[in-house]
Amino acid sequence: MADSSRLQPNIRPLNARIAQQIAASDAKREAARQHYARAHRRRKKQIIFVGLAIAAVFMMQLVFGQVRLHAANKTLTKSENQLVSVQKTNDSLKKESKQLNDENYLKQILRDKYGYSKKNETIYNLPE
Repeated sequence: MADSSRLQPNIRPLNARIAQQIAASDAKREAARQHYARAHRRRKKQIIFVGLAIAAVFMMQLVFGQVRLHAANKTLTKSENQLVSVQKTNDSLKKESKQLNDENYLKQILRDKYGYSKKNETIYNLPE
């Protein structure tokens, strides 16, 4: 019989004060739910903001790293080109150094650059 009385809508609670406490606790529960929902939304926004800030820092580091890498590659290419040039110059100087030990080459240089001549030889300078 107790179960059937719960289903009847025309039954009033026996104690009005308990009904008020239940209604007040429902209001408090709803206010607490709204408070926690707002706090949850606020924390969610804060977490997203912090995550975006960290992602932005990492992206900036990535971009700056790429810029530094590009500059280093450019410098490396320039240095390699200079190295090739200096190696060519060094090879030609080594070759010339070996040739300076040859007596015939020295005679040829003395005759061409400095105008030395053999005995009874006449040198004519013609315009080019």
